[in-house]
Amino acid sequence: MLLTEETSENRDNDAALYAALARELQTVLSAQNCTKRTAVRLAISNSIQNDVLRPGEYLPSEIALAEILNVSLGTVQVALGQLQDLGVIQRRRGDGTRVSDAEPFTDNVWHFRFLSRENNIPLRMAKSKLKMSKITKTGYWSEFLGKDKEYFCISRRVRMQDGTRAGAEMYLPGGLASGLGEVDVDELELINIRPFLETHLNLKITGCTNRVSVITPGEAEVRRLGLTSQQPHYEINATAFTDNKRPVYHQRILVSVSDCNLEF
Repeated sequence: MLLTEETSENRDNDAALYAALARELQTVLSAQNCTKRTAVRLAISNSIQNDVLRPGEYLPSEIALAEILNVSLGTVQVALGQLQDLGVIQRRRGDGTRVSDAEPFTDNVWHFRFLSRENNIPLRMAKSKLKMSKITKTGYWSEFLGKDKEYFCISRRVRMQDGTRAGAEMYLPGGLASGLGEVDVDELELINIRPFLETHLNLKITGCTNRVSVITPGEAEVRRLGLTSQQPHYEINATAFTDNKRPVYHQRILVSVSDCNLEF
């Protein structure tokens, strides 16, 4: 009798989880104009943020997720791969997929990380607003990337799970990253762009330099990057290179000193 009751309870829990995931996917699709794989990634990420899926908890199998969300198996696999790159989930062959109960920051993905000032827990992106443009002018990024006919600029406003805000601008030489112009910008939302560049553009990154300062951004920059206010911010200038020391991108990130700790 006990086994029957436990089995019934597990089935009820599974049904509630499946229904919540399906609802979240429809919410994302109705609110954003994005591809299905982006919507699946955001639906799962949102479900984790909302405690529908908790740290250490297993997700349904890839096949079950495809059925629950009415998408292809390939769509689910791409979405899970991107969430794994972010450190949101852990995937192991023979063990399934589960929500990370610790942030698996590794050197092959992250140059540095932000830590909560309250408990030193690594902060991850909860919300992101991203834009991509192509520019021909030179600027501070040229100091790191060298002169090129044009550059891609990926700007991002980020909010962490504890509310911490950060703003980032990434520049890539147009000649090196020409394939980026064919990428749907929605595919870059809430992902770590470094693995994306390596996988989709074959831009293998083998080294990085970081320079950190503390500045007080001007009012115009606060508005442009969606920062908290004009107060001291970490200014991180990070440049990534290929094995022949050719620069792949330069990224400038601003985050309030009072909101987080910075660790390399």
